Amino acid sequence: MAPVIVLPPSLSSITETMCVKAKTNMSQPTTQRSFTCSRHKNVSPSPGSASSRRTHSHQIDRLPNSFEEILNTTHRTEREVKASLSKLRRMILLEGLPEENLPKLAPSVQNLIRPTSMRSRVWKHFLGVYHVSANEYIRLIQKGKSCVYDKVRNDTFRTLATDKKFLERVNEDMLIRVLNAFVWKMKSSGNKTVTYVQGMNVLAAPFLFTMSEIDAFFSFATFIQTCCPSYVTPTLQGVHCGLKLLDQCLQIIDPKLFNHLRLKSLTAEIYAFPSVLTLCACTPPLEQVLKLWDFLLAYGVHLNILCVIAQLLLMRDQLLEAPSPMKLLRTMPELNAKPIINLTIQLVQQIPDELYDQLVKHPFYPSVAAS
Repeated sequence: MAPVIVLPPSLSSITETMCVKAKTNMSQPTTQRSFTCSRHKNVSPSPGSASSRRTHSHQIDRLPNSFEEILNTTHRTEREVKASLSKLRRMILLEGLPEENLPKLAPSVQNLIRPTSMRSRVWKHFLGVYHVSANEYIRLIQKGKSCVYDKVRNDTFRTLATDKKFLERVNEDMLIRVLNAFVWKMKSSGNKTVTYVQGMNVLAAPFLFTMSEIDAFFSFATFIQTCCPSYVTPTLQGVHCGLKLLDQCLQIIDPKLFNHLRLKSLTAEIYAFPSVLTLCACTPPLEQVLKLWDFLLAYGVHLNILCVIAQLLLMRDQLLEAPSPMKLLRTMPELNAKPIINLTIQLVQQIPDELYDQLVKHPFYPSVAAS
């Protein structure tokens, strides 16, 4: 049997042609109109010629038609891996992951044993996590308390504290181990710019709910480093950049709503900080957060900014009628991933190219909002 070939990070960005008017990212010529679907800052352009586009399309069409079949496919070339990832992304958008009936374990062992869900496998494929090391994780845990251990402990006990399902499945010790080990991992790798910061506990929560602890640790560490490194700088530069971009995008998409909020002295910094910081993971219910993250991991966390705007538009009438909109925004309505994702895809079409380029870049280069 031929060995499975996986994409290195530099090659694992793919552009998916959609049946919607497309947007380009910074690496694509302005003549192309393709919906950006990348988890990295370097997004490969769509095939340039008509014939290559047809070939790319035929390769996708020849792939198996279920998530399980794609995940179990042996890939012999990088092109096959690209095609599989591309089809997975398209299926996430058009179908969504199917509901799973995983075996229910006794409370005494459910934190020790975690059935492997399809979502965990799909997320790991999108992140490029094809290998985990129990020895490395144990070694990091055995290092003991990190320099920010007290800060971690100060946050973990209140992580999704009102979500009963989460609390049944993930205990505080698991969060502490993952976050403390992450800090040690960054130190041992020589990465001095990333450590534990506010909000990381909530970003780790979906991984721990979805995966085994060891898979969650390596997936979370990869996610932080490759999807949103600017969000976890000591000053949260990427988050503040995203909030500025949210204001700019909302002003273009819905000037009336933007001006109404501005007249009430409401900027994204005031009402959207938690939603941007946690990629909406702070808004229940968790089952809908996971579906939204399926989309964000497939197509790029930069789209969360538009997902937050989509939530505003879904409550637009109430916001315009409310004498104090902040009362509504203080507690966002429960997430409903499907309409948010559908509306987000429409919003992509309304953003000017230059602004959309900044949106794509900001999880990596927080200075773009000031440029």
